[in-house]
Amino acid sequence: MKSRRKTPEIRHGGSLMTYQDKGADRCFGYMFHFPGHGVFEPTFGKLEVTPEEAKTHNDLLSQAEIEGLDNNCAVGHGGMFYTRKESGLTNVATWMGGIVSREVRINGTTITFDRKGMTFRGRLRKDEDCFCFKRIR
Repeated sequence: MKSRRKTPEIRHGGSLMTYQDKGADRCFGYMFHFPGHGVFEPTFGKLEVTPEEAKTHNDLLSQAEIEGLDNNCAVGHGGMFYTRKESGLTNVATWMGGIVSREVRINGTTITFDRKGMTFRGRLRKDEDCFCFKRIR
């Protein structure tokens, strides 16, 4: 996997890792460890971080996604989560498997889920477990 952009200086190693972008802190995306090849991130490619640092970052990013949804997601805003099956039921989760909602309704390709008094809606696509959503109330 070749780097898409020049890798910036990694800040906060061993935690939720960020980098400076035009004077603002930006968070790296989820990181993938490929044994024998290293740790990769979708935007920058290979990063010089350990698998343990990547796991810590991923776990904290998963938590931050849920906290961001709870504290900052206004009507009309949204993001991307994943569907997971558990005991025959569909749940909404982060990429790391953090449960976002067990209150899920599917009607055709439309998925609606509730969390903390808010309702979100997205569209499922065939053979994909990720989906984009927006808060509708």
